[in-house]
Amino acid sequence: MRALVLGGTKFFGPFVVDELLARGIEVAVLSRGEAPFAESVRRYRGNASDRTAVRRALRSWRPHALIDMLHDGPEHAQNVMNACAEKVQRSVHVSYGTVYGSSPTCPVSEQTEVAHPEEVSPEVSAQIAADEVVLEAAASGAPAAIVRLPELYGPRDPRCGEWFFARRALEGRRRIALPDAGLHICHRGFVQNMAWGVAQAVTAARAPGQIYNLGEEKLYTLAQLARGVVRALGHEWELYSVPGHLWTAPYARTCFFDLRKARGQLRYRDKMIPRDGLELTLAWLCQQPRGDAWAWPGIEEPFNYAREDELIEAYGRKLED
Repeated sequence: MRALVLGGTKFFGPFVVDELLARGIEVAVLSRGEAPFAESVRRYRGNASDRTAVRRALRSWRPHALIDMLHDGPEHAQNVMNACAEKVQRSVHVSYGTVYGSSPTCPVSEQTEVAHPEEVSPEVSAQIAADEVVLEAAASGAPAAIVRLPELYGPRDPRCGEWFFARRALEGRRRIALPDAGLHICHRGFVQNMAWGVAQAVTAARAPGQIYNLGEEKLYTLAQLARGVVRALGHEWELYSVPGHLWTAPYARTCFFDLRKARGQLRYRDKMIPRDGLELTLAWLCQQPRGDAWAWPGIEEPFNYAREDELIEAYGRKLED
């Protein structure tokens, strides 16, 4: 089997390429970027959103499957679907759970309505529109599937929300403030597990025409994540609840998926337990610290310890294990 990956040079893409190779699938990548792929990976240099570039790669490589890692807006999606017509047996389009909005009713199933485009960021709105293009094509018979991913984490993550916790531990902080008792449950996915799920959508017989929500099988609250980080780093600290409207943290939102469809049709299972995935991520962070330039949407001055201590003193309630 041959597969053409569109994009694939950023954080998540190389993990998908590696998983495809591990299954004995021959892989080609169309991208303008660089990544440390195996020598067996065919490289096509070009814009993966350009219809002509995609068609040239399809004619040259003649893949059985296409994996679109970009899925960047309706024009891109339409170009890809037009180029794929009658040329591939399967296409998988990587989307994200952000299309369901910031506070959907949980658990989120594949039947959950996506957010209204005006209620989300332009990037998420573009993702929603791209999903619609693929679904319309699938309704007309195109062998296309959509995989919606949770918050990804793992080595080489340029965002790496775990740094919010890891830096505090590495700098010896003995307490940490968490919004709303750290009870938020934000579905996360270790990159190797999610790459396995995407590869399953490439090969599963029932995948064409379907949407699949992916995420790890075990869910953690924000407080459990904070405790997991310090355990992995050999540190100890006390957790304090503070009002969510005054303080926030990465993953401080509740959105988790119903995985029954992915389990049933894709046979999805975690190949690496989240604890091990977290330890690998933290080991990478210790070697590649993010520094002061690190940022997370919605968080101003993430390492303002003086303000954090003030909030703990004024409002903090200690959380027991």
